[in-house]
Amino acid sequence: MKTLALVALFGMCYCLNNILTVEAGRLASMQVVERLKEIEPKHAEIKYRIINFVYSAKYNLVQKSDEFYKQVINAKEGSLGSTIALEDEMLYQLDHQSASVDRSCLNFLKTIVENNMNVAGVGYTNCINDVEQGIDKELEHAQKLLEVDESEIFYQSLLDVFKGENIIAGPDAILAKLEKAAEIDAFASDYMSGIFNIVEQFTSKWNLRNGYQTCLTANESLLKVTYDASISQLTNICLGSIVQ
Repeated sequence: MKTLALVALFGMCYCLNNILTVEAGRLASMQVVERLKEIEPKHAEIKYRIINFVYSAKYNLVQKSDEFYKQVINAKEGSLGSTIALEDEMLYQLDHQSASVDRSCLNFLKTIVENNMNVAGVGYTNCINDVEQGIDKELEHAQKLLEVDESEIFYQSLLDVFKGENIIAGPDAILAKLEKAAEIDAFASDYMSGIFNIVEQFTSKWNLRNGYQTCLTANESLLKVTYDASISQLTNICLGSIVQ
């Protein structure tokens, strides 16, 4: 009788243990679903954030290139204004000489002034061509880097954690995969940091602006040298004078 009682007790314990194990397993299975419900909104929010960030970066790239072109145009306008003012001053001197000054000599100087202005125009073309090639190269480079494959974002799937797994028989394995999937924050931070750096690198190309300004300044300086030479020729060769 004692033996039968022990067997019966052992059987009851075994069954109870199995029931508890099954209940624990079912609880873990439900935890998988609950964890999915927690992570899914986070995944969606991060995807929205990344996509918006990418398009915002592209918009900023256009905005920065627009600012760059405006700065180039303003610099060109200022330099061209100075050049024309120099020409006007020289022509004023030539046109207001006394009648005793040799007209043919003055006409030669006018031709020189005209030719020097034309040469300055070539210099302006060279300056703008150089900066245009530089900005086009940088813009093309930045645009290519921003042509991200959105599928890398969209296919950050949550449901692939079930591949090769069984939510009833092995929920713990799925939960472990879900914890890894929850690390999308780190992926998003790295992703957006890379995009931010692309735009920053483009906007930091001050050497292009500085190079253009240096080119303009050099062009103006050379023209000023020819202006001074023409003034010297006016007074020393044509025997004219400086008109106040």
